[in-house]
This record gives sequence, C-alpha cells and structure tokens, in this order.
Amino acid sequence: MSVRSRFPRIAAVVAVALMASSCGGGDDPADGGDAGNDDPESIDTVDSSTTTSTTVAPIEEGLKAPFTGLPADDDLLAQPAVVVPGSNNDDRSLEALVGIEHADLIIEERIEDRATRFAVIFHSDLPDTVGPVRSGRSSDLDLLANLGTPILVFSGANIGVLGQLRDLSAEGRVVLVANDDSDIYLVRSPEFNAPDNLFTDPGVGRQDFGDQASPARGIVSFRTADAEPRPNSVAGPGVTVSGRDSVSFVYDPARGYVRVQDEAIHTTREGDALVVENVGIMETVYAPSQIAAGSVDAITIGAGPASVLIGGRRWSGTWSRASRDDGYTCRTDSGEEILLEPGRTWRSLAQADTYEFSIDDETADLVLGTEG
Repeated sequence: MSVRSRFPRIAAVVAVALMASSCGGGDDPADGGDAGNDDPESIDTVDSSTTTSTTVAPIEEGLKAPFTGLPADDDLLAQPAVVVPGSNNDDRSLEALVGIEHADLIIEERIEDRATRFAVIFHSDLPDTVGPVRSGRSSDLDLLANLGTPILVFSGANIGVLGQLRDLSAEGRVVLVANDDSDIYLVRSPEFNAPDNLFTDPGVGRQDFGDQASPARGIVSFRTADAEPRPNSVAGPGVTVSGRDSVSFVYDPARGYVRVQDEAIHTTREGDALVVENVGIMETVYAPSQIAAGSVDAITIGAGPASVLIGGRRWSGTWSRASRDDGYTCRTDSGEEILLEPGRTWRSLAQADTYEFSIDDETADLVLGTEG
C-alpha cells in the first residue's frame, strides 16, 4: 500500500500544494588550530572564572531519548532512527522545505563548492511529510555508521556512492529506502521541479523497515540529573557561518537558537522557524570526492577544535571520534566534557576560517526586533 493511500496528509500536501553534540577542527583534523576564530571586538566575553548560568533547570532521572536527552519510554528507545538527506541548494529548496523542524538532530555539511545539505535525523518526532528528499553522498557513510542501524530514505545516488551504501547495508549498518518512482515511500510533487519535488513520510519507512533496523544509538552526551556543573564559558549572541550564503544562529532567550539564511529567518513552507536548543560548530576538513567530480567529502573521524553554544553561552575545546563506530566527544582544553542541554541540536560541519561568533545588527533584529 502506498504513502498516498495510507497517509492522507502527505497525499494532500503533495497533490494540492503538493527541522549537535556538535564541535570544530583545523585544516588537519588532528591539529589544535584556532578554536573559534574569535574576534574580541565582535563578541561579548566574561572573566574566565565566571561559570555558565544556563544549567539551573532540573533534570529528572529516568530513560532519555538518544538524540535529545529528553524523557523517553521503552517503546521509543526500541525504535531506529530515520535519516533523510535534506536539500539546501537554492531558493527552490527553501520554498519546498517541509518537516525538518521536527528532527532531533540536523547535521549540515558541504557537498560541493559552497552548497550545503542537511542530514536530517528523526527519532522522537516523526512528521507526516519531509522534504525535499535528496541523494546519498559519500560523507553519509561515516555519519550513518554510528547511529545503530538507521533507515536512510533517499532519492538515489550515483553508481559509486550507491555501491558504498549497499556495502554499508550488507554490513548491517544501515537499511536503504531509495526512490523507485513507485509512490510507496517517496512521492513527487507536481508543484515543484526536480530535484526539489520529492517527499516522504518517515513513519511509513520506520513502520515497514523497522524490523530490519536496530534501536537508535546516541552520538552526543547530554546533561543528566547527576551531572557536574558545566565548565567555564563565555557569553555570545550566536554564530555566523559562511557557506552557500551567510547563515547565522541567533540566540533568543524566549525560543532558543533561531536559524537565519538568505537574510530571513529560515522557515519551512508552512512558516515554522528552524529553532534548536544546541548549536555546534565542528570545524571540518573536506577532501575532494574520489567518486564524483566537483563534490567533497567531510572528514568526521579524528579530532579537532570544538565550539558548542547553549543558552547564550559558548564553550570551546576539542572534538574527538576514534572510528566510524564511535560517537563524538567534546571537551574543554582542560579536559572537561561539554554536555549538551536536553533538546534539539544543529551541528554545522564548517571549514576553518568560515565562521565567527558574532551577529550583525540587521540579522539580530530579524530575530530579536532590537533595531532602533
């Protein structure tokens, strides 16, 4: 039975009109580098003896979801993650964006030139419609391999990447759900042009392929009921990353970190702003793809500088990941682990010298309404 007939909302949307721990590194992942490109004149700082005031909310003991650190039950913990490659190529992608505000974790990576793409990881909250769905990339192999055995719903891939993904699937590390134009798991919209016209219901994929997958495994660490106070931090309004265009995460005390792109608050086509509790900058080295000319692959195994933003504060240190099977650990320069706050996370795999911890007045005003 198809997505159209089993899930009326995705059929209606498609037929009628149809949302890290995250961290950083230098040019050499093992090189200490400059952890944050700090400009003392463009960020607010505090004395290094001042500790963060963002960890006062109590956290109850009990089961926690792997990608959010929020309360969970046994049924949720038994479920696999569903990963969808999300489009961020141009204005057409933005106009067709649906459903990613429900993601537990979003990893943003370069794919070619200055364009970025989202690895959208769903687990706790599955919307009816997600898209536009895009192709698999070589970088996805390392991003998928430590999530348990997730379900990857994707539009397809070139022959080389598809072979890599099939090898990963044969190892039991991922379940592949590729578009076959059957309208069963992915549906094309007549309202948009390819490649930004493909949508999915992640719940359908999890329902039909969950028994082939395995429970989701967390890749970052969250603050818990018995956690020590967070280490020292500095204050700051957010972060700006240069890529396809200038992208900022602006801290709003009432909402969290609000994403701004193309000089506007980044929203889905239904008007839902992309807002998260945690933002991480993982300063990533990119290597030329050996499979697709003009494409690049993110190097996400190794170590390098780290920056984590939570509640208007920033912690800088080092990220590390020993192998494809491991999650990411972020520590300050003195060795204290940087724990995320329970909630949603955005991880930006940013190159060296492409980000700064400052927000211009116009961007701040978009989110906070502070101008004048």
